[in-house]
Amino acid sequence: MLERINKYFPRLLAVLFAVIIIFISAPIVYAEEGTCGSNLTWSFSAGTLTISGSGEMYSYNDKNYAPWYDLREDIVRIVLPEGLTSIGRLAFYECKNISSVTIPSSVKTIGESAFAFCENIQIMNIGKAVEIIGKSAFSDCYSITAIKLPNSLFSIGTKAFYRCETITTITVPANVTKMGTSVFSYCKNLVSATINANISELPEYTFYGCEKLSTVKLPDSITEISDYSFEGCNMLDTVYYNGENIEREELQEKIEESAPSFEENGSVSSGEVGNVSGTNIFVENPDGSVHLESTTVEQDENSTVSTNSNATINLDGSVTDVVTEMDVVVNNDSGWTEAVDSTKDVLNEYGTNEDGSENHVDMYLYLEEGASIDSTFVETIAGKDITVTIMTADGSVWKLNGKDIDVAALSGEYNLSYVLEPGTPELCEELGVSTCFVLKFLAPAEVNAEVLIRIGPSYGRQNATLFQKDKKELERLQSVVVDGEGYAHFYLGSVSDKTEYYIAMNLPGAAEEAIVPENMMAEYGNLEYTEPIQYEITGRKSSWGMNLGQVMGILGIVMAAVIIFVGGIMFMWNKARLKNGYVPKFDDDEE
Repeated sequence: MLERINKYFPRLLAVLFAVIIIFISAPIVYAEEGTCGSNLTWSFSAGTLTISGSGEMYSYNDKNYAPWYDLREDIVRIVLPEGLTSIGRLAFYECKNISSVTIPSSVKTIGESAFAFCENIQIMNIGKAVEIIGKSAFSDCYSITAIKLPNSLFSIGTKAFYRCETITTITVPANVTKMGTSVFSYCKNLVSATINANISELPEYTFYGCEKLSTVKLPDSITEISDYSFEGCNMLDTVYYNGENIEREELQEKIEESAPSFEENGSVSSGEVGNVSGTNIFVENPDGSVHLESTTVEQDENSTVSTNSNATINLDGSVTDVVTEMDVVVNNDSGWTEAVDSTKDVLNEYGTNEDGSENHVDMYLYLEEGASIDSTFVETIAGKDITVTIMTADGSVWKLNGKDIDVAALSGEYNLSYVLEPGTPELCEELGVSTCFVLKFLAPAEVNAEVLIRIGPSYGRQNATLFQKDKKELERLQSVVVDGEGYAHFYLGSVSDKTEYYIAMNLPGAAEEAIVPENMMAEYGNLEYTEPIQYEITGRKSSWGMNLGQVMGILGIVMAAVIIFVGGIMFMWNKARLKNGYVPKFDDDEE
């Protein structure tokens, strides 16, 4: 027996080692569907996490994270259903590649740290029925541009919006009776705040580190300002208080304890925060010129416009080196009028120098509802030196360059929604790749645009090639390099909801002609193209590869040319006949 063991032991040991090696080298496959509540299920596909069903979501902890936690860096979109009543604790913790979230109107509770460290969320549309926002629910969501808190809200937890660095204005509704500490700490771009909450004491560290905060309205019920509530708010100059529970002089003293600069620059008075607030920061340069940073926030019922402009004021009083950025949040269709008017004002004030030359303006436009772009807005930016990056509530991103937009070719149809789904093995084989996607635009649009399709960060720096299916034939449109955030930047002159589009990953031979997006140029040695990038016409096409508007324009020009040409021939012919003695005759009835 011992001899047999000695004989086969080396073989058994070798087999055991082989099994171990195979096990540890096998890729980890994460589950992509499951349950997340008594009546809730979840599924993940092509970067989209979809929650289905109704009722409360399970809550999680740091020993038992949400079942999709291991997929968190691959999640780029979240779809939440009507009927969902709560979002669990740590539900979407560290899902850093989500760009927008719409919370349904059925949700009443957002759990602790539910969206904490979702650092790339830019649009956060909180449902109208939310009553409780838990501790650190949106902590360290650095990129959220605007938050509209619903009137249903009555409790805001500690650090709920801690380090939401991009928020410029906030209004806490009157039904709020509970506010934790540090709710808006380190919201460093917050300019104005209206606190209508029914509270007697402003909690500790409420606005700690809000270095641009200039205007605050406190509730009538306030009697106490806690320690460090306004610590670091060195730009604070106006506090409105309309109550009678505390004398304004005493209130001023309490604010000064947190913000010493308020003693010199600030005042407490009655009134309301207007729809326009702003700050100006002056820094003297070594040569005696002054650097000016001007921030203005205009908030109306249906939109919010934040403008940040940096410029140099020279010794002779001239203004140079103007750099302007706008953040425009359109809450609903009614907000377009306000957004268009504000855009015109900014272009007039900052977009043109005294000598008539243009300054470039960068705009980031966020649509909290829907995905349609108002035609008047597109006409407003057409021909101007302005770049507009548009993000919709469903995560669609388009980039428009005003100088590339021809007003005469505009169609008036601009809806940016799309759906991305994995392609079948048969489709991938037909395209000649191992990975592919089906791209569906949900509405037509005709405008030159850089269309950003979010494939996912795991595909960063790979090549993506766009195809369309025209009748039964595949047409290859454009190849691009996917950027580090997982966006494929396609340059399109039109899209159609009636056309089938496919994206092929790493198509053989595509690397040589793939377009590198602007945000990756440095990685390619600051690559510059010798010719402008062409916008591909897709969807409705003529036999010449042009859209209907372009074809009709060309036909109009051709017809006009034919009329002029024929008219000229007839004129010369008649002139020659008259010269040869021809006398025209008229009937008596025509005289």
